[in-house]
Amino acid sequence: MKYFSKDRLCNFNIHYEAFYPFHYFCECMEKLGLTNAELIAGHQSIFMDHRHIGDLTQQKRLLREHGIRVGSLCAQSCRFQYQFAAKEKELNDMSFGFFTNGIRVAAELGAPLLQVNTGWGYMNEPKEEVFKRVVDSMQRLCAFAEPYGIKICCESLRPQESLVGATVKDIRRLFDAVNHPAFKVMIDTCAMGVSGETIQDWFDAFDAKDIIHTHFQDGTPYFHLVWGEGKRSLEEDLRTLYENGYQGLLSQELTLASYYQDPFACDQRSLEAYSEYIY
Repeated sequence: MKYFSKDRLCNFNIHYEAFYPFHYFCECMEKLGLTNAELIAGHQSIFMDHRHIGDLTQQKRLLREHGIRVGSLCAQSCRFQYQFAAKEKELNDMSFGFFTNGIRVAAELGAPLLQVNTGWGYMNEPKEEVFKRVVDSMQRLCAFAEPYGIKICCESLRPQESLVGATVKDIRRLFDAVNHPAFKVMIDTCAMGVSGETIQDWFDAFDAKDIIHTHFQDGTPYFHLVWGEGKRSLEEDLRTLYENGYQGLLSQELTLASYYQDPFACDQRSLEAYSEYIY
């Protein structure tokens, strides 16, 4: 069965970012016939930190020339110096500056959402203290994002990566505590699988309208893999999304080190795996 159209696929440039210039990613997108991209901000292609944002003129021109829409902006925050649960006031303030700059970049590039995670805090401090800081950070960021029309879209992390954001129950609790119309959630099939959850568990916990994005890739479940190179069932996962009325993009996040050497070949293998199920 064909579940989604090709224009629901989204290519996250995380496996291009380290070793290839932005124009190469855009050229590959056009060759692949893909029109939706998720872009990582905070590295060389789209530079920003807590103080300023790099000039985006060239990036906007390349996106326009290659017919690419930015479906999501990811402000790099996974094991990076900026995170939502930073304890020290100086670090917390700098992190907030980084993420507000992410909102500004998302707005300039036309992205409807900023993809985030919960951060982690210190593993030897009380979990509730970490949770309070995350709630405060998310509420402040949502208030900043609202005038821009940007949604804050939060994923779970693996249990080894976060005290307060490793399960669907954690994200549901955070969703209720933040309690802001700009705060939405997303499914990451890798983090979800490591926690022993299913896509259906997420739709049982949230209304479909509140799950607005996915990092949708194969896994073992621990790694972020090209479809067909892990243990997940692509058809089953697509069918579950389809049956629950999922309306967002299917964005692949590929982080295996070997993928960085030839990201275009990885994308070709992904499209081949999808071919039976998309129209």
